[in-house]
Amino acid sequence: MILDQPEDDLDTHLIYSLIVQQIRKMKAERQVIIATHNPNLVVNGDAEMVLAMDYRGGQCRLLGDSSGSLQDRGVRNEIFRVMDGGREAFQERYRRVIEEVGNV
Repeated sequence: MILDQPEDDLDTHLIYSLIVQQIRKMKAERQVIIATHNPNLVVNGDAEMVLAMDYRGGQCRLLGDSSGSLQDRGVRNEIFRVMDGGREAFQERYRRVIEEVGNV
């Protein structure tokens, strides 16, 4: 199945509750290819392969250092680059979640 920017015109809650949950179910039965500008969809959807692309010289080009799995440093750095607030915002959200889990 190929999905082209399924997150368009949806808020963050709907992206997670509708799209991410369905992606997780679908990938157990079929291959899912998604074109997205939303790094949260990539991370929360637990992407198995990320192909980061950029528009350069009038063409869409694959960013070789930023392609692979979520465990690859180059892929994570590209996700941080695209995410709202970058690496610092991601680390702050992570810190808050860990603190909150400790208080439960």
